Amino acid sequence: MNALSDRKMNSFQADYAPLSDSHGGWASVALLPWDEAIFGFPVADLRLGPELQKLNETNSFPDALADYCQRTKSELVSTRVPAADTALIAVLQRAGFVYVDFSVLTTLAHLKPESLPTPRFSVRPAETADHDAIYQTCGTAFHFGRYHTDPRFPRELANRRYVHWMRRALNYPDPGDFVFALGKPGHLTGFMHVALHEDNADLRLGAAIPGSPLGYWLYAETLRSAYALGARTVTTSISAANSRVLQIYSALCFQFSSPEVVLHWHSPDATHLV
Repeated sequence: MNALSDRKMNSFQADYAPLSDSHGGWASVALLPWDEAIFGFPVADLRLGPELQKLNETNSFPDALADYCQRTKSELVSTRVPAADTALIAVLQRAGFVYVDFSVLTTLAHLKPESLPTPRFSVRPAETADHDAIYQTCGTAFHFGRYHTDPRFPRELANRRYVHWMRRALNYPDPGDFVFALGKPGHLTGFMHVALHEDNADLRLGAAIPGSPLGYWLYAETLRSAYALGARTVTTSISAANSRVLQIYSALCFQFSSPEVVLHWHSPDATHLV
């Protein structure tokens, strides 16, 4: 992907519309143009409506999904459901959705430097000399997230999505974007992309290089640097399967809430899924 394409991807917007003209309360759906630009084929996101709970046992809902995918060439439709809404999860499973992930909202309501461990390492703004190592780490370090844990989705494409994520963050950052690096320039041991909005730091994407024991310090020192930039709260979303990072968040006194089940519907006409 060239630089112009990267810049355009920053301005992509998902355009949601009713999945079914005759059942507008079922759900709204939109193509995800940034993912299509990376994968080379369309994927879609589904926002569930209040009428889907009342769906009967007919095939009308999966037929609407199949019709949408046929019209748009989408190969995958993703959606999220509160974990406690088992009735709605059952409706989606009967329609052919499959479970791929379980995410939780992770929050630190009061970021205070005195609550952080005594520093042993420090993070710094990522430099040009770090870029290649960050991209390489993105291609090897991640095992969780809905594309990585969908057994039908090609792993190479799931990795590529994170590589392009960091390419945009490093080269065409939005206001409030920061990328921190752990280790000396040219000898990266970890990175973290943070989006600062008012007094909240959103930990967007981060990883220690495979085999590094410094993941805890990457997170702890990112929090210290975010505080210096004005952050007083911290939020992120994480796959509940990522136990190593969950343990880091727990050690740093984060709280967990809003559990969600993530499901995918695969088009019968998909040619890129395995």
